[in-house]
Amino acid sequence: MTSHDLAYYQQCFDHLSVNKKGGQLAPHKPLLLLAVIDLVECGIIRSPQIELSEALLTAFKLNDMRYSRHIAHFKPNIGMPYYHMSGEPFWRLVPRVPGNSPSSYAISTLRNFYKYAEIDHELFELMKEPATAQQLRKVLVDTYLANRTDTSQPSLPQVVLLASCLCQLIA
Repeated sequence: MTSHDLAYYQQCFDHLSVNKKGGQLAPHKPLLLLAVIDLVECGIIRSPQIELSEALLTAFKLNDMRYSRHIAHFKPNIGMPYYHMSGEPFWRLVPRVPGNSPSSYAISTLRNFYKYAEIDHELFELMKEPATAQQLRKVLVDTYLANRTDTSQPSLPQVVLLASCLCQLIA
């Protein structure tokens, strides 16, 4: 088994196979990866197995609001990048029944066909470390989402921190 380092994953993130429309790169794969990094950072994702959960969907939507809501050519649909990310060397879909393929990118269809996606263990470990997670996040934002960030929208870690503080105040 080959072990990969931060530089390898930065290179992978910098060269994602993304769709291009109207002269713009599709933001879906970067938004999905940002959502995964956010959920790992918040402790919601605790293993390299990435389920197509409501938490992942919410994090994806929050990142869409923060980074790409001004991109007219693309509509947020987590099903497409969740499925097509399997073309990247660090992301594998684990089928419920081998040999089947989904007929659509609908969330319910993908949940029926796949148990989860699995990322490389080394990548998961890098996402757990705040400094390396930030470096991975920076590659995604700088490469695919530069000049599109709406900083008035909070990031998921900011939302979680705020919710935690509010819960402490109420208790």
